[in-house]
Amino acid sequence: AGTTGRSSSAWLQYNAYMVYIYVESSGINAEYGGITIAVDMTACGFVAVPTVTTAMEGRSVHWETTGSSEVYHATATSFSIYIYHASGRSTTTNAASWNWNIEWVAVGYIC
Repeated sequence: AGTTGRSSSAWLQYNAYMVYIYVESSGINAEYGGITIAVDMTACGFVAVPTVTTAMEGRSVHWETTGSSEVYHATATSFSIYIYHASGRSTTTNAASWNWNIEWVAVGYIC
């Protein structure tokens, strides 16, 4: 289990084009893009991809976003999360200001 940290989450911006093809048919407006974060689980010592459960914690507006419970690119040592807000509020500046962070629990084999 872990957290990306309220004041230390390393959010990165992604642009709308990166996700447009994926969301085009779902009717989601991807004009604004969003933010992403890679979570390092190396210290856990998993030998296979674990089951990961996540949630986003913060001071403001995080309840309006989507993506905090969707795990991408999971391996035994890491996973990624992509956060989207329909009005463009999912920026690295806002995420830092509002203390957005990912809380996670992983269950899997360590031997």
